[in-house]
Amino acid sequence: MQTRNGFSYWKVILLGFGFMGVSLLWAIYNAYVPIFLQAGRPDFSTSAGVRGFGLGAGTTGFIMTLDNIAALFILPYIGFFSDRLRTRWGRRKPFLIAGAPVAFLGFIGIPFFLGNSLILFMAAIGLTLFAMDAFRTPVISLMPDITPSPYRSQANGMINLMGGVGGVLAFAVGGLLFKFSPSAPFLFGGLTMLAGILIVLVFIREPTEPESYGENDKASFLDQLRTLKILQDSSVPMILGSIFFWFLGYNALEVFFTSFAVNTMNLDSGEATFLLAYFSLAIILFSPVSGWIGGKWGRKRSIGSGIVFFALLLAVGSQMTTPFQAKLLLPLCGIAWSLILVNSLPMVLDMAPQDKLGSYTGLYYVASQLSAIVGPILAGKIIELFHNNYRMAFIYGAVTLIIALGFLIRVRRGEALDISLVEPEAASSGNSAR
Repeated sequence: MQTRNGFSYWKVILLGFGFMGVSLLWAIYNAYVPIFLQAGRPDFSTSAGVRGFGLGAGTTGFIMTLDNIAALFILPYIGFFSDRLRTRWGRRKPFLIAGAPVAFLGFIGIPFFLGNSLILFMAAIGLTLFAMDAFRTPVISLMPDITPSPYRSQANGMINLMGGVGGVLAFAVGGLLFKFSPSAPFLFGGLTMLAGILIVLVFIREPTEPESYGENDKASFLDQLRTLKILQDSSVPMILGSIFFWFLGYNALEVFFTSFAVNTMNLDSGEATFLLAYFSLAIILFSPVSGWIGGKWGRKRSIGSGIVFFALLLAVGSQMTTPFQAKLLLPLCGIAWSLILVNSLPMVLDMAPQDKLGSYTGLYYVASQLSAIVGPILAGKIIELFHNNYRMAFIYGAVTLIIALGFLIRVRRGEALDISLVEPEAASSGNSAR
């Protein structure tokens, strides 16, 4: 399963187990925490099936951005730091070793405080978010570390397939486990995340790196940030702007769909969460195809098609009334989203110098996390403005996706490099990674 240029599907699949565990944990977090925060409010459906804290949609939206606020400051620094770090375990793995066990402890503590102390509930959330942010950028940076440029869309497709597996497990298995106990999905998610990270630590060997890149290796975080010179290349700020706006559309669906289903379709929390499995299952099935399309048709055109398709689907979705309609719409949303997601990170990475892959991964996350800060708050306020009409989240998402398309049109770089330019590098990476 390895090409002559050092690209191995087997290595990518093994790395994907780490992404699967992380995606599963976040999917459970995003599905249940908004319900925990809002359950108990007089106008929030009693079919939620839990004793929560009775908070409003706007306040809930703000709390759901706390991980993104922390990530906005933590992820870029971690990306820079991991580029410079030299240890016998590699540049990225020390962050996984330190962060994953702490994230597990915080995550399983979230439902333990449900309906009791909001302060302790928020403390468990805070511990989870901080620890997850400590290793999120390094685990994603391993993909370009072990993958030559021409194969990064395909590799990202495989990794997002594994992430989709995590989403389906979260929504399907987590939805069933929730019927037994609100704690059960969190324990399942935490243990799966730990298992995925352990597979990465055992089976993925980082490429051999030189001891230092020189004096720039000693520069401060701010000094290194200046060396990126992102404003001197218009394609970089344009793709970051596009990422910001298309994640606004995605976050509207991710954060408020379960609340929409509970309040509009009168489903319980487990049933509402299970519906999202249709979205993730489509990502699983279509992500490798999206990577192939990006490699053959071009990343920019693939992303643009996904944006238009997703926007139209969200506009139609605002009129959903039955679970059957959701089962038809959500898989199509997953296909559209996979075209965007699979090809976007490789596009950013192929604007980066080889010694700053972690740094550009951090920039990608700056755009996506800033979006995830603004998105739930703005969507929550719009929902409140329209008298808690959760259908407005779909309209808002469609509008932000069209804005993202406007930014994408101005991007001029980010397609795969010619294989002849990366063959020596690929061969080196292939020899140093299992």
